[in-house]
Amino acid sequence: MRITFFSTMQGFFGGEVHLLALASGMRRRGHRVDCVVRPGSALQERLLTAGVVTHCLPLTHWFDMATVGRLAALLRRTDAEILHSHLPRDYYTAATAGLACPVVNVGTRHQLHPIRVPWLKQPFLGRFQTMIAVSEAVRRGLLDAGALPAHRVVTVPNGTVLPPADSLSAGRDGPLRAACGAGPEDPLLGFVGRIAPEKGLATAIRAVAALSGNHPRLRLCVVGEESGAPGHLARLRGLAAELGVAERVHFLGYRADAARAPREFTVQVVPSRAEPFGLVTIEAMAWARPVVATLAGGSPEIVRDGVEGFLVPPGDWRRLAARLDALLESPGLAREMGRKGRLRVGRHFSEEAMLDRTERVYQAALAARQDQGREAAAG
Repeated sequence: MRITFFSTMQGFFGGEVHLLALASGMRRRGHRVDCVVRPGSALQERLLTAGVVTHCLPLTHWFDMATVGRLAALLRRTDAEILHSHLPRDYYTAATAGLACPVVNVGTRHQLHPIRVPWLKQPFLGRFQTMIAVSEAVRRGLLDAGALPAHRVVTVPNGTVLPPADSLSAGRDGPLRAACGAGPEDPLLGFVGRIAPEKGLATAIRAVAALSGNHPRLRLCVVGEESGAPGHLARLRGLAAELGVAERVHFLGYRADAARAPREFTVQVVPSRAEPFGLVTIEAMAWARPVVATLAGGSPEIVRDGVEGFLVPPGDWRRLAARLDALLESPGLAREMGRKGRLRVGRHFSEEAMLDRTERVYQAALAARQDQGREAAAG
């Protein structure tokens, strides 16, 4: 197949990790892959490093006819069959560009929040043969909006690669622990992701404060950068200082090796108010680390409460602290949950399973377009 991936994102977050894995994986499987990105974007560098053919166009990050024209011209030049978009703002550009060439539009929805004014966006979304939801929670949100019929919305969970088994116990003296002042045996809680209000870091900081008396060497390592809410990082620092745990909460910023961060953690915390899927969750489980996440969005589809970790209500720092305390007080329980989490990722959330499912989506989308063409010709 001839597959083109399209993204106007400048930064590099979960959706971009997903796109990079898909593009690299489809290329390995022998498909012709092109990627259309903005010059200087984080995706550009990583795609080129992965050996994926990358086209840098002066794209705007919202609908504009100049961007539509540039994309349509490239699609005609490369004779693309599938155009796969990953950002809501890019759906409209992709749908319009597809009018000028016989490309099949496929989208991935990484967002949990509902589609606003769906009646206005339906003409664009109706151009998509298939919309992929990264979790059943995201799929329900798409169907509730009524912008696409149910048979055009499918769930394909994110996937990740299992690290080698002999690397799981490493990380006791890694760079993140050193940056946080944590010794090899000190408990280190980890958070990986965007620093934004919906990610629930304030809840995690309150939990750390509640645990500090029983666990005097406890640290919280925050890997990620502020996104979408200027001043939120400063407010979190202020909260940590107010609660007397500023020296225990370490904001390390963006790390290119964030997917490897869990190897240094004792427990990974995913305190989001609503998580569409939770790529960071399966990355931690792949490293055999237990996860405490929230009963919101896609997290309950990944973590089974009491099996691979624990699930707590969003915003409930007391319950979060109690579950973390249970894991910190029982290293054997933490190891067993981590072991089960790694097995679950291998069975249900591997990168190869994600590629298999996505490949089938492409094949079905192309077949459906061909059927529609035959019906139109016959009618």
